[in-house]
Amino acid sequence: MPGSAPYLLIKVNGVRIAARGGNIGMDDFMKRTERARLLPFCRLHQDANLNIIRNWVGQNTEETFYDLADEHGLMILNDFWESTQDYNLEAQDVPLFTANAEDVVKRFRNHPSIVVWFGRNEGVPQPILNEALQGIVNRDDGTRLYMGSSNRVNLQNSGPYNWRPEASYFTEHAKGFSVELGTPSFPTLEAWTRAIPKADLWPIGDTWAYHDRHQTGNGAVKTYMDALATRYGAGTSLPDFRAQGADDGVRLLPRDLRRVQRRAVDHQLRKDAWMTQPAWPSSAWQIFSSDYDTHAAFYGTKKASEPVHVQMNLPDHKVVLVNNGPALAGGSRACQGNVSRQRACLLSSVRP
Repeated sequence: MPGSAPYLLIKVNGVRIAARGGNIGMDDFMKRTERARLLPFCRLHQDANLNIIRNWVGQNTEETFYDLADEHGLMILNDFWESTQDYNLEAQDVPLFTANAEDVVKRFRNHPSIVVWFGRNEGVPQPILNEALQGIVNRDDGTRLYMGSSNRVNLQNSGPYNWRPEASYFTEHAKGFSVELGTPSFPTLEAWTRAIPKADLWPIGDTWAYHDRHQTGNGAVKTYMDALATRYGAGTSLPDFRAQGADDGVRLLPRDLRRVQRRAVDHQLRKDAWMTQPAWPSSAWQIFSSDYDTHAAFYGTKKASEPVHVQMNLPDHKVVLVNNGPALAGGSRACQGNVSRQRACLLSSVRP
């Protein structure tokens, strides 16, 4: 595809795919992996107009996970088990690691949902392991792509994970295929009160931090909280915090950010994925909660991921018609009114 190099571009049977997805880590912190527990996750991904689930650090090794992905038309980016380079330990027993990897490839290679095998999350496996994994995929599968890294080889770097000015998602964070991009995403009041003891619901404290609302590190909420306070005023209670401003600020901001992130990706004609659901109650990155309750971010993602939709790009405010389907959207028009109320109609269609 013109302009896509050097970044990953997925094709299925020769057809370019507009890859829209989310990461799944542990499916459930109690490891309740039966079909009935996993089925709603797949349906919600599909309902949000997503078509990829990345099996982050290979944490799901259940046949049911792959069966459900097959049934729902969800492609899988499947990691092996080494995590962040220069931060986590290297595999200490390479023969054991490669034996496990070969077993996983042989067990699941007949699932059409798998499209990419990643050797490592964020980094590249040590050469002896990287070469062994490449050999296993080539020998025992041969139909899928092996990539040593989830973010260093023909992929955009991971993140950011905190709030950034909306226009920056068009100018700085949509340069190529990315497997991780996120913002804080506060659950519904109902989901949060089900998860947090009543005594710890307000003020924001350690229990909230235990559920991923922390001030430092990846996903730090300071920039997000500053933006909320500027736009809607500081919350004085949990209901007030949830409903900051007349437009329900806590939920509006994630919704709008999800739209902006998706539309920035469409603007650059390259696709990305991020964590879409947590293993237990969380306030970071997801579009629905561990109990399936959908966030405002879910609806922002769903709207911005429609196969054919009109969007306004930032920072130039250009209105375009985005078509992520395999066929041209013939005869479609997108019209914009400017300050003088003149009408400008765009006849072009942006396609993957």
